[in-house]
Amino acid sequence: MKFPEADIVWPSVEPVAAPFYEGMAQHKVMIQQCVSCSTYLPPAQVVCDDCGSNTLNWVNVSGHGKIYSYVVYHRSFHPAFNQQVPYTVALIELNEGPRLQAQFIGDKESCYVGMPVEPTYKIINDKHTLLCYMRSED
Repeated sequence: MKFPEADIVWPSVEPVAAPFYEGMAQHKVMIQQCVSCSTYLPPAQVVCDDCGSNTLNWVNVSGHGKIYSYVVYHRSFHPAFNQQVPYTVALIELNEGPRLQAQFIGDKESCYVGMPVEPTYKIINDKHTLLCYMRSED
């Protein structure tokens, strides 16, 4: 398989997800909240999973949570990641409820389900900042 030449792998950001990515650039964790029932939702929703309303607001949250699940990658799926293996990707359950997938920064041996984590940000280049997670001392 031939991959495009690129120093980074970054998604095409759809308008519905733009506030999440703009938040990362500002070192903020942005998720959605339903106006009708106050349920917190993961980014890029168009309707509430709980009540079906399409009136959703973007809110800035602390980003603190716990590791729900994780995987350690020992092989790169794209040449841009060759120098990073092994690396850990975790599913973070935020204190507000929704789950976000992000890279875990830290010793992969210390990662465990239920570990308290907090957001940190990796500056990729002048246009891209990535939300990551690290162990929280809380």
